[in-house]
Amino acid sequence: MEATAEIRRRRIEAEYQSLRDAQDQSLARIDGYEAALLGLTEAVNRNSRDIAEVRQDISELNGKLDAIIKHLQVPYDKPPMGFQKEIRPKPDLPV
Repeated sequence: MEATAEIRRRRIEAEYQSLRDAQDQSLARIDGYEAALLGLTEAVNRNSRDIAEVRQDISELNGKLDAIIKHLQVPYDKPPMGFQKEIRPKPDLPV
């Protein structure tokens, strides 16, 4: 038993080290995923703020355009919302 005790101790130590290495690799991957997720979350938040600012600017520009149209008394009817089927006259067929 004493003859194999050192061999067993080394085997257990090697198994333990192998397990620790696998755990360290897994934890490093999780840290990488976490960093990537935090970066994406920050980008989404930044884009949301930018989109809100752009919408605000567009709304302001639309108001200015409407004021200019009214001031210059431009005959302008806003186009209808959505898609509408365009009705075209049928071409005259030669007889």
